Amino acid sequence: MTQLHFDHAVIFVPDLNSAIRQFSDMGFIVIPGGEHQHSCNALVVFADQTYIEILALKASWTRPLIKIAAKIGLIKHFANRKSDTSWRLMNWITREYGAVDWCIRVDDMQTALDRFAPTKLPILDTVAYQRRRPDGQVAKWLLGSVKNLDLPFLIEDKTPIDIRIPLGDHTKHPNGALGVRKISLSPADSAGTASALNTLLRGPQNQSQPTAEAIALGGTILSIKEQQNTESQFTLELRYSGDKPKLLDSNKTYGATIWLTPNS
Repeated sequence: MTQLHFDHAVIFVPDLNSAIRQFSDMGFIVIPGGEHQHSCNALVVFADQTYIEILALKASWTRPLIKIAAKIGLIKHFANRKSDTSWRLMNWITREYGAVDWCIRVDDMQTALDRFAPTKLPILDTVAYQRRRPDGQVAKWLLGSVKNLDLPFLIEDKTPIDIRIPLGDHTKHPNGALGVRKISLSPADSAGTASALNTLLRGPQNQSQPTAEAIALGGTILSIKEQQNTESQFTLELRYSGDKPKLLDSNKTYGATIWLTPNS
């Protein structure tokens, strides 16, 4: 049986350097991530090897043009012509700033994607990625997905996970954050999303009814509820060493709803 774990959440921001300052002000240690053709990122890594990816368009002359293209629908038009996971990544920049996507870690990409077959959802072609760290080590991984933005994308490491998600002093956050305890979704089709995720978790032979309230993804709990009026694509609860729940400033999280909850 393939193993599934919550891997990371993606927060889209207008400017990476400003976002790094905002998250640092909230008590997180933020480390450099990497760059792709038009985007760059930074990471807030936790001791349980979950993390928050802070993503922005590169600060260049092309950034205003890309945002205009996204606003008038050109990015979505070109994305819909893609048959691989770049369809999903291109859709990120057509959304509002804040929480845009989340990822499940799998140990066998093809087996995991095959489990979506009963849902009849289109399966996108898997794409290989890599990132060179400042110390010269190269992290390699695969990204896979179905063509449905209510469901997560999948990642399979092709190099040891601690190359892609290194542990160290940068996981000792001043605000006491320890890891992602819970992610709560409010998709348009909550029953369909829960059913598809249960199929992924338990395989196509599973005949039980979806359990939307508490799906376990490693050490992280997934909750799916009826769609509510909210600016955030999802809500994150982070374990932390404090004794009272704290809601982080949404102005500094770019509209993403993030709670610090006691580690009990």
